[in-house]
Amino acid sequence: MTRSFFVQIIVTVFVAVVVSFAYANDDANTVLRVVAYNVHHCEGTDGKLDVERTASVMKRLNPDLIAVQEIDVNTRRTDKQNQAELLAKSLGMKFAFGKAIDYQGGEYGILILSKFPIVEQKMVLLPPKAQQEQRGVLVANIKLSDSKTIRFACTHLSVASAEERQVQVEKINELLLDEKIPTIIAGDFNARPRSDAMKTILKSWTDSDDPTFKKHTMPAHPNKIDYILFNPKSAFEVRESQTIDDPITSDHDPILSVLIML
Repeated sequence: MTRSFFVQIIVTVFVAVVVSFAYANDDANTVLRVVAYNVHHCEGTDGKLDVERTASVMKRLNPDLIAVQEIDVNTRRTDKQNQAELLAKSLGMKFAFGKAIDYQGGEYGILILSKFPIVEQKMVLLPPKAQQEQRGVLVANIKLSDSKTIRFACTHLSVASAEERQVQVEKINELLLDEKIPTIIAGDFNARPRSDAMKTILKSWTDSDDPTFKKHTMPAHPNKIDYILFNPKSAFEVRESQTIDDPITSDHDPILSVLIML
């Protein structure tokens, strides 16, 4: 056996061990595919109302957890559809719906979809008392296994003013920053990365976005206003983050982050 051939064998065995260890480490941890998606009540930029088209976009991402904004439940404009139930049924996921406002004979708000059991949920309405449209944060405890539970939150902040968004992120911090349980919050913050609201929340939360990916989450405008954040920083590692280019299904692109729970 030549020396070079012996070295090649050693290198091959070493690489195999490293790869095996990496996969074993993933098995020991929990890999979560997290999506945030403002679905515009399942009406596309082509004017077509189609819940199943929205669901098909989500299915392609193979999500474990989805934070959904702009969901209608039994409103006239969406033909009295319960979009929360329809999306959950199409994806085979559990769901929690949080009403922000009454609208056209039904309800309008935000939604959490989960492959895992939702063991507790609450909808918290966000300040200020007087605002153009009531906003909220939907918080759910998600049981990943007998030994692992995380908190997953979905929010949709004010589009009206920076002042409203500022008090809303301060309230979110007050609600969720106890660090007793690993927490992910995702949704449409209606705030650009350098805005005061995002500067405030990113003092305590980690943005899962990878800076090498494109920065807009609204096809019609060069804006990034949708986020997937987590706390504490030590609880998760970001494996992948991307914006899904889809200018038709909604006026927002869905965003995906693959997180490893450590």
